[in-house]
Amino acid sequence: MGAVLAAALISGFVFWQDGGKKQAGNAEGVLEVTVDGEVYGRYPLDREQEINVVTVYGKNTVVIEGDTAYVTEADCPDKICVGMQKISCDGEMICCLPHRLILTVRGTESAG
Repeated sequence: MGAVLAAALISGFVFWQDGGKKQAGNAEGVLEVTVDGEVYGRYPLDREQEINVVTVYGKNTVVIEGDTAYVTEADCPDKICVGMQKISCDGEMICCLPHRLILTVRGTESAG
């Protein structure tokens, strides 16, 4: 039991020390944008851009820069997605539940 706890603490510390970033970088990663479970688009994380996601549920502005992605604007009532941290590692997500929007970072293994 003690060994499992120690391993978990060490893993968490290593993740915290490198800021949750992949050691190899994210040049090959993509941001997958889904709305209501359907893929809206896939965008490379190594190309800076602003994406306006406009659907029947509402509008979100997504920014990709510095191999990270985040939401800068949303017309939903609570705007929780705007306050979420930038994502850059495989599997990280940002969700806007009122707009049924999910942003997910995918590595080359998951994107293909």
